[in-house]
Amino acid sequence: MKLSTKYILIILLAVLIFPVSFLGVNFLYYLVITQLADFSPEEYYDPEEIEETWAREIDALEGEETRDITSSLRNMDRYPDSVIFWVKDNGQLLMSNDPSKNGSTQWDVSSLIQYVEEDSGGEYFTTSAYLQGAEAGGYAFLQIPSSYLETNIGVGQYQYSTIWFIAIGSFWFLFIYISWLFFNRTRKRLVRMQEKMEINENQLIPSRMKIEKEDEIGQLEHSFNQMVEQLNESHEKEKQEALIRKRLISSLSHDLRTPLSIMNGHVHKLNQHELKEDMAESVHVINEKIVFLSELIDNLSSFTVLSEGKLPMNRKQKDIAALVRSSLIAWYPVLEEQDFEMDAALQEPIHWNVDEIWFRRILDNLLQNVLRHAAEGKYVSVRTEKETSMLEIQDRGKGMHHPSGKSGAGIGLSIVDMMLEQMELEKRVSTGSSGTTITILPKEN
Repeated sequence: MKLSTKYILIILLAVLIFPVSFLGVNFLYYLVITQLADFSPEEYYDPEEIEETWAREIDALEGEETRDITSSLRNMDRYPDSVIFWVKDNGQLLMSNDPSKNGSTQWDVSSLIQYVEEDSGGEYFTTSAYLQGAEAGGYAFLQIPSSYLETNIGVGQYQYSTIWFIAIGSFWFLFIYISWLFFNRTRKRLVRMQEKMEINENQLIPSRMKIEKEDEIGQLEHSFNQMVEQLNESHEKEKQEALIRKRLISSLSHDLRTPLSIMNGHVHKLNQHELKEDMAESVHVINEKIVFLSELIDNLSSFTVLSEGKLPMNRKQKDIAALVRSSLIAWYPVLEEQDFEMDAALQEPIHWNVDEIWFRRILDNLLQNVLRHAAEGKYVSVRTEKETSMLEIQDRGKGMHHPSGKSGAGIGLSIVDMMLEQMELEKRVSTGSSGTTITILPKEN
C-alpha cells in the first residue's frame, strides 16, 4: 500500500474517530451494563411505581379519623429516609415525620406549589395525593431521596462508568498508537537513508540500501541505489584516470629530465664562449626556460607524491623566524639581481610544529610566485608577529587575478596548500591591484 493511501486513511480515521468511538462505545456499553446490572428492588425504586403505590395507600385511608390517618402515615417506613407530611386544605400542617417542617404550621397554595417545583429534580423525588378523612382533608406528600430512584440501567451506568472511560480511552489510544506507528516507521526509514547519505570518514561512497517496501520511499530507495551505483562507477573511473595520470606524470618526468640535462649541458658550453649580445640573450632565455621546466617537473612529481600521502613528513617544534631568515639569505642574491626591495621583520620568534624541509619548500614556492608574477612591483615583505602567531608575505604586484603571461604557479600553490593542510596550518590570501598579502598561521582547533 502506498504511503499516500495510508496517510489518507489516517486522516479519515482522525475525522471519524470521535463520532464512531462515542456511538460504538455507548452501544457496547449499553449491552455490557444490561448484562452486568442486577439490583434488588429493595434498594432502587421506579418513580411511576412509587406514585401508583402512594395513591393506593392514600385511597385506603379515605374516611378515617385524623388520629388514625396520622398514625398510619407515621408508620409508613417502606422507603428509607423518606419524608411524609399532610397539609390541610387551609394550609395547616396536620402531620410530618420531618422535624424541619414542624415549624411551618401554615401553607398557602402558592408556597406549596413553589416548594414542590423547587424540590422536583433536586435531591428528593416528591409525589402527592389528596387524602379526605372523616374530619379533615388535604394533600399528603411523600419525599424519597433521588439516589433511591435509579433504574437498573442508570445504576449500572453510575457503577460501571469506569468501563466507559476505559473504552473511550482505548479507542483514542489505539488511534494515536496507529498514527505514531505509521509516522515513526516512515521517520526511521528516512533517517536510515539520511545516515547512508552522510559523510563517512571510512567510506567515500554510501552503501546500497535494502528495499523493504514498494511505496514512495521504496522508489526513493531505488533511486538512491541507482545513484550509489553511478557513484561507484564514476569513482572507479576516476581511480583509473588518476592512476593513468600518475603513471603519465612519472613517465614524463623521467623522460623529460634526460633531454633537459643534455640541453642544460649545451647551454653551459655556449656560456663559456664569447657570444654576440643577441645570441647571449637567446642563450639566457633558453636557460630560463630549462630552469622553469625543471621546476615544473619537480612540482608535478611532488604533487603526485603528496596527493598519495607518500611524501615523508617529520614534524618538530621549529622557530619559524629563523627558518624564514635562512631561506631569505639564500634568495637574497636572486631578489637583488631583479632589483627587488626586500623588507624583513623577523625579530619576533614564533614556534610551530612543522617539517623543516616541507616548510622551506613552501617558502621557496611562495617566493618563486612573487618573483614570477609580481616582478613589476619590485617589492617583497616578510614579517612574523608573535602575538597572533602568524607569518606574512606581501608584494606590490597587480594581484593574483591579473594575468602574468607565465604558467606553472597553479601547481606550486597547490603543493603549498597540501603541505600546509597536512601540517595543520592555513593560508589566507588578500589580493588586489595594489598587491597580494599571504598570511600563514596555525589552524584554529
